[in-house]
Amino acid sequence: MRRFHRSLLVGLVAVLPLGACGKDGKGDQGAKPPPSSAQGSVPLSGDAPVDIVNFEFKPQTVTVKPGTKVTLTNGDTAIHDIKDTSPLATPVSTEMGKGATFSITYAQPGSYSYICGIHTYMKGSVEVVP
Repeated sequence: MRRFHRSLLVGLVAVLPLGACGKDGKGDQGAKPPPSSAQGSVPLSGDAPVDIVNFEFKPQTVTVKPGTKVTLTNGDTAIHDIKDTSPLATPVSTEMGKGATFSITYAQPGSYSYICGIHTYMKGSVEVVP
């Protein structure tokens, strides 16, 4: 039993200093998020991709300039479709199997939302900025 306690103590002494690695006592002050995130993207023109992966739109929100074509690609094995829920009222896509795409071109600034018509909890949006 004494040998077990000694081994445990040696293990703790070796691991405890590692808990402080990378800490400078200043916290995360000045930390910046990565340049692209699942919540948005840099304004684009031309073509903006959105992937459907694991029953989610990635990125969930994309920011683009007017005239940008947003192309959604189904990366899931499940069937999805795209239903525009914004005032734009683009027709619903056909059912999209794995690898299928559907595109919408956004000409005017505004906020445009869409869902998967089959899995209505899947939501995405496009912010068109001048």
